Amino acid sequence: MRRSSGVETEMNASDRNPEDLQSAPVVRRSYRAPGRDEQKRATRQRILECALLDFSDRGFEASSLRDIAAEAGVSFAAIQKHFGTKAELWHAAIDEMFARQDDALGFAEWSGADRLTHADVRELVHRYVRYCARHPEHVRIIVHESLRDSDRVRWMVERHTKRVHEPFIRLFTRAIEEGILPPAPMHSIMYILTSAAETMFALGAEVRHVYGVDVHDPMVVEAHADAICAMLLKNV
Repeated sequence: MRRSSGVETEMNASDRNPEDLQSAPVVRRSYRAPGRDEQKRATRQRILECALLDFSDRGFEASSLRDIAAEAGVSFAAIQKHFGTKAELWHAAIDEMFARQDDALGFAEWSGADRLTHADVRELVHRYVRYCARHPEHVRIIVHESLRDSDRVRWMVERHTKRVHEPFIRLFTRAIEEGILPPAPMHSIMYILTSAAETMFALGAEVRHVYGVDVHDPMVVEAHADAICAMLLKNV
């Protein structure tokens, strides 16, 4: 039994009317390589990951599309096709970075909460520390841009950072009122937490040389989260 290809069944040449051969429109088959869309998505993702690492190591100005292309194993033309300019690639990479953070921390879950318990804050701290351990490039990019107070950092704050901070400002304010967190200015609470979570992993090489500690060891990561909770939370 002949399997249908979704295209009109062909006739033998001897079965066709000669006039049909002259007047019938040519039926063109449309072929699509299996997995082509998936390959494009994988290529785009690989470019974004390499771009994030490059931007975090060198900063935007010193990074180059050709270097990112080489690191991603693609052509320079492929990056231009997917993203256009270096600025457009940077914006797409930052969107990806924050989407990845949203997924890791479950921001939708927290933003819909009315209050945080001690256990909630501990869980949030542990999720955040694990994310920082996996992605030290996040804070490095923010530091690069903040040092220059660039248009890019202002764009990032308006598009992402305020959105991320707003639900936690509300929840942490209530946690202070309930005695879970110590009374302190909200900006201090936010940056004490984020700095404590991020810095050890951003400075992983220094930690290794000074203390002989591998900051990627899962036991080290969890112990660091426990230490932050012990220092930050009250009545635990």
